[in-house]
Amino acid sequence: MTKNETFGFWIRTYLCTILLGVAFVAIYVALEEPIYYWDFAAYFEIFNQQGVLLVEDPVRWLRLLRGSIATDDYSTAILAPLMPFYLLFGGSRLSYVAGVVAVYLVPTALFMGRMSYMEAVSETSPSWGWPAVWIAAFLYTPFWAATLRGWPDLGGCLALSAATYFLWKSKFLTREPVISGIRVGGYLWLAFMLRRWYAYAGIGAGISAAFFCLFQATKDRDFPVLLKAALGGVCALLVVAGAALAFQQPLILRILWTNYGDIYSGYKTTLASQLDQVVSRLSYVNWLLIIFGLYISFLRRNRFSLFCAVASITTFFLFTRTQDPDLHHSMPMFLWLFPAYAQAIVAIVSMPALRSRLSAAIIVVVAGLAFLGTFFPIGRQLLSPINYVYASQGILPLHLDSMSEYKRLTDDLTREMRPEDRFAVFASGSVMNSWLLFALKRSLYPHIEWPCQVDSRDGFVPDTLKSRYAVVTDPPVTHLQSGAQLCVTLSNQYILDGKGIGTAYRRLAEYKLSGGVTGYLYEQTRPVSKAEVDALYTDFRKKYPSWITPEW
Repeated sequence: MTKNETFGFWIRTYLCTILLGVAFVAIYVALEEPIYYWDFAAYFEIFNQQGVLLVEDPVRWLRLLRGSIATDDYSTAILAPLMPFYLLFGGSRLSYVAGVVAVYLVPTALFMGRMSYMEAVSETSPSWGWPAVWIAAFLYTPFWAATLRGWPDLGGCLALSAATYFLWKSKFLTREPVISGIRVGGYLWLAFMLRRWYAYAGIGAGISAAFFCLFQATKDRDFPVLLKAALGGVCALLVVAGAALAFQQPLILRILWTNYGDIYSGYKTTLASQLDQVVSRLSYVNWLLIIFGLYISFLRRNRFSLFCAVASITTFFLFTRTQDPDLHHSMPMFLWLFPAYAQAIVAIVSMPALRSRLSAAIIVVVAGLAFLGTFFPIGRQLLSPINYVYASQGILPLHLDSMSEYKRLTDDLTREMRPEDRFAVFASGSVMNSWLLFALKRSLYPHIEWPCQVDSRDGFVPDTLKSRYAVVTDPPVTHLQSGAQLCVTLSNQYILDGKGIGTAYRRLAEYKLSGGVTGYLYEQTRPVSKAEVDALYTDFRKKYPSWITPEW
């Protein structure tokens, strides 16, 4: 094909894939109850705020965007490429998630899928290998899991894919080290700028590249090449450091003086638990294909697949020293496991004993079943007899079993509260939390006393004890490991039992919530006393000796 024909082919492929992706998003969003909270809502809300600001005052939008890049832990820069979707289609959930799919997911899948295929394929491999790899990349469930939940973090994976490409094509910065180093450094900084925790992935890629470069130089006894690699590495580091200091100096200074290990200690469990979480995000069939792909990569000396696998594993161990990887945190790890997945697909489709079209069709069916069973209730139900074909951690559309009870709770709060009254929710999980009630009835926002959710990050918020109303649950609702949310569980239990601070409250109503949890609405009949606050903090200090009782 000519260059124009090739360009046209990829544009058509991109557009057709976007249409299919938007169709998936439309079905998924239609199945959801539009109750978005925490991280599921955060960037969606900012998407709408940024869209309104861009329409009203583009100059101010640009100025605030620059300020966000410089200072915010969660920069709005990752949403800037999505603004055309707001301008064209509005601020709906479908518009937002479809934008993430079109701008980030499809290009990332296409880029990494094509790279992986080109490194896995041989001259004798059948042409059906590429369609199978492409469809598997597009339906790769780790890409979709965070995206459908409302995280735009896949934008960082697109930047990482570009950095990976230039690292590999420059033979780990030994070819044109200065230019290659500048390119790699620029893309690594871009990933960090979009989401700060991609710093772990950048370090993981650097360690893996250094290892393979040293290994190859030792094998070839070509030690002078290490000087070129070192020069390229220095150039990459200078670009990352220079860009960070030029555009993000306030954020960098805060990062340097912050102990994230302490702040996120509540989010960290054991290594076994962390591994279990990561394993649960792919089907057993997918994991077998990845392991098989790594084996084939070793036999066929597919160093690209092995380099990416080492980067993935290194990133996992670096990140988990701070906290457990959530859906969005694990995306670069799965990004770099895809080349092994692609190698397995190419190897299977290329087997002489199998018909290439049939084996490619089987691969596509396996990818489709994994997608269907992971994200759609009907797929999970129909495929339950063969549940090894989809991820054990289902990312199903958000749903509350007892919607009428939640609405009754918000109606009761609206009816009972005077304009000056506030309420606190002593629960922090998918069944009950402050954000959830706000999503159900936005008019409650001025009345919410936002509570502590994570001990190590927030500390207890004493003002919650001054709220006239309190929502508690039985059993206590938490979303982290046991003991990481005492600010929720202790207050909740005292109020339920009518002891300590709980003696200041009386029960008004009971609600049957999702998951067999019972919710209660309490009213404060008198101010909580200083002695009761002292007793509560005495219990807190058994685990957190540095917590100081507030003035009361």
